[in-house]
Formats: sequence, structure tokens, C-alpha cells
Amino acid sequence: MVQIKNSFQPKTRLCTVLFAVIFTMIGVACDDFYSDSLPTPDIAQPTPVSVSDGDPVELVQQAARNALAVKLGIAGDDSRQILLQGETWTDRNPGCYPPPAGISGPYLVPGYRLLLQHDGVFYEFNADLGGSTGALCESTPQLVPVEAAGPIVRANGSALPDLDSVHILRSEEDVTEFNSTHSDIATITPDVIDWEVEWLVGGWVDAFPGPEPTRAYQSGEEGVVIIEVEAPLEFAGSASNVATQVWALVDKTKPDSTYKFVAPEP
Repeated sequence: MVQIKNSFQPKTRLCTVLFAVIFTMIGVACDDFYSDSLPTPDIAQPTPVSVSDGDPVELVQQAARNALAVKLGIAGDDSRQILLQGETWTDRNPGCYPPPAGISGPYLVPGYRLLLQHDGVFYEFNADLGGSTGALCESTPQLVPVEAAGPIVRANGSALPDLDSVHILRSEEDVTEFNSTHSDIATITPDVIDWEVEWLVGGWVDAFPGPEPTRAYQSGEEGVVIIEVEAPLEFAGSASNVATQVWALVDKTKPDSTYKFVAPEP
């Protein structure tokens, strides 16, 4: 994506940060489990069905590669490992791990969450400590690089908020038209945007003050890209739900993609 001139700080898209964000995104759905009280002592803790000799990390890595090779019809070493982290599978946080046989109530299964990449697509594999009992997830969030638009956009603070409208600008011509027809919303400087790799997306979201895009990803809904925003850390304590204008530079997706700005609950 573009390196913004003058005061706009160039982004640092380090791969390790990007992939760490993917895992953070994948784990959001499990937050409620960890915020609850600890499980009662009589919760079942089944042992992995089949534990092989060897390093458990190597076993789960091999199991994940084999599963992906079967799914895609590729060689076992064609995929690239992105990250591996420990995880505890439970009846409330099952992930894609197969439910333990014979367990009908609460359970705890220590294991791993592994992320692989092949041909630009991410795949998640969940397993227990034995590595031989696990599964590929049917779908894995696909991250789309995003960054704040900075001084590219001069928003008009008097514009009436419209939470249902999202402006997608895909070329300098789009910007020219926007500036002539929507000057009451914002004025955009187009000459620092690399239109070959990114688009400019703007709208309103219930997050104040100064919401900034933190990540974007393809949602489960076909063709829909979710752009999550949050207030800068210095304003986190005073954040409130007030409709605020926000703009983001997003790596190009499909031409008919639509975008949604959301402010996750703290």
C-alpha cells in the first residue's frame, strides 16, 4: 500500500504483526469463555484418543500439513506454517476440534491452534496435545491489509452522520466526482494513493473520539469486508457511541465487494 507523503506516517506491515492479528481475530469469539468464572472441579478432562511418541508440536504440525494436503490435493510440504499457539478446547470454546467421544457434559482438552497458508489463503487446524486427533476448520478469516487514511481526507465535521452509507473510491476519477458532489462530507487528496493496490473507503461508525481502522477481513458473508475501528489508546477511557466519520485505505478486493465499519464492544 501507499507510503503517504509529508506528515502521514508510512505504515510498517511486518508479517509477524499481521499474523498475530489474525490469531487475535480468530480468538475473539472465545472471549466470553475466558471472562467467566473457572470451571467446576468435576469437569471431565479426556485424554487424547491416540498419542504417538515424539514431540507433540511436531506431531500436530505434521497432522495439520497432512490434512491440508488431502483437502487441497497438494504435497505435504507445500503449505507454509504461520503461527502455532496453545489452546484449551471446551464445550463453550470447541473451536474446530472434534467433540470428545463419550463426553456429554462440560470438558477441557488442552491442545493447539495452528495456522497454515497456501496460495495466499489461510487455513486453521485445531488439535489436542496428541496431534493425531484434530480437524481443519471449514472456514478461516482472511485478513485484508488496512490503514488509517490520515490527512488524505479532510472530513467536514458538520456533515450529518449516515451509518447506512459507505463510500468506496477506486480511482482518482472517483475522488474527483466525490469532491464535487459530496464536499459537505469531506475533501480528499487523491495523488498520494496507489490505486493499483488499494482503495479508499469511508463512512460512519458509532465510536468516538477519533476512531481508527485496526484490521479488516473477509466476513463469512460473500463479498463483504468488515473494517473494525477503535478509538486511539489515549482516548480509550473517554470513548462513547457517537456517530463519527472514518476513512481507511484498504488493499483491493473483488470489484463488487462491499464494506462495513464496526466498532467491537470493549
